Amino acid sequence: MKLPWFLALAATTLASDLPAQQVTLDLRGAIAMPTADLADADLSTGAGFGATIAVQLQQHLHLYGGWDWMRFAADESFAGPEPDFEETGYTFGLRFEHPLGASSRTMYRLEAGGTYKHFEFEDEDGDITVDTGHGLGYEAGVGLLVPLSGSWRLAPTVRYRALSRDFTVGSVTTTGDLKYVALEIGFSKRF
Repeated sequence: MKLPWFLALAATTLASDLPAQQVTLDLRGAIAMPTADLADADLSTGAGFGATIAVQLQQHLHLYGGWDWMRFAADESFAGPEPDFEETGYTFGLRFEHPLGASSRTMYRLEAGGTYKHFEFEDEDGDITVDTGHGLGYEAGVGLLVPLSGSWRLAPTVRYRALSRDFTVGSVTTTGDLKYVALEIGFSKRF
């Protein structure tokens, strides 16, 4: 899916006005616990992965953007027996990182931002039965950055995400609200 023109323009404008700054790449895996049903589907614990790139704006403030994928399953739903629900798309926002203490190399991280994602519902054969199209949601996270070797850091994070999308099954249009808490473990590399 294409990135909306206004997000691409904003990112380009911000990046062109910045002096050369520190860049961080994060790679992570996650398990996600839904906090509510998605329409009539009782979702099981999900799993996924993602990546973000962050550019330092100030000493502790970073602008981040990335992509991720999360998959959930259910025994039965409006999408048929044993469907898979996938949430994929883009993330963007601000990240604050600060040492835990004056002489500590371990840091805490706070993130707040938006998502531009969609849901896909797949039947038991793996065929896509519903695609909601992309829309805006939000996320917030808190984590630690534990030094490993050189510029590598371990990055455990707890994140909350919410996305609401309309979808049509047959002739019925329904609003689905996907809300979950993700426990992430990842690696962060500074350049």
